[in-house]
Amino acid sequence: MQLPQIRLQQTYAQIGLRTTQPNQEIEQQPADLSIQQTPAQMEIDRTPSQLIIDQEQAWGELGFKSIPTLIADEAEFAKNEALMAVAEIAQEGDQLAKIANKRDALMDIVAQKANPEPAKINIAFIPSPGSVKIQFTPTEVHINWKQGGATIDSTQHRPTHNYTPGKTEVYLKQMQSLQIDFIGTNVNQNS
Repeated sequence: MQLPQIRLQQTYAQIGLRTTQPNQEIEQQPADLSIQQTPAQMEIDRTPSQLIIDQEQAWGELGFKSIPTLIADEAEFAKNEALMAVAEIAQEGDQLAKIANKRDALMDIVAQKANPEPAKINIAFIPSPGSVKIQFTPTEVHINWKQGGATIDSTQHRPTHNYTPGKTEVYLKQMQSLQIDFIGTNVNQNS
């Protein structure tokens, strides 16, 4: 005997997911930079050094005088000699005028001229120390400067930001179902 049966056939529901990924784009444009440089200025004012060496006296003492100096020296020497000769003649005249002193003035004058004073001898350095004159003026440097600088202008740019959010869609991929079958509803009594 076959008993009636209930056959159940079930299909479960299935869901599906459709996902769209999010998208993000960021663009950053570099800043605009403008730099202006003002250079420093420097001025240097320099007076060169100066060295003056005067050797005229040294050369003169060595016997190498310039023509104008030689003429001036000889004129001075001649003038002094002439004055000394006039003074000597005047002195001798004064001696001869004093006959009243009962001295033989003429013999004194002859004795002075016959026996002159000894010549003065001395050691001399030629040229004499200090005959070369040196004058030195050092260099002078004056520095004037103006400080430069820099002017910087910058323009910033905001970033460009594009964002597309992601999505997830839920859908029914398969419907649930339940199928019920009855088997053996007919009873066979012959068997």
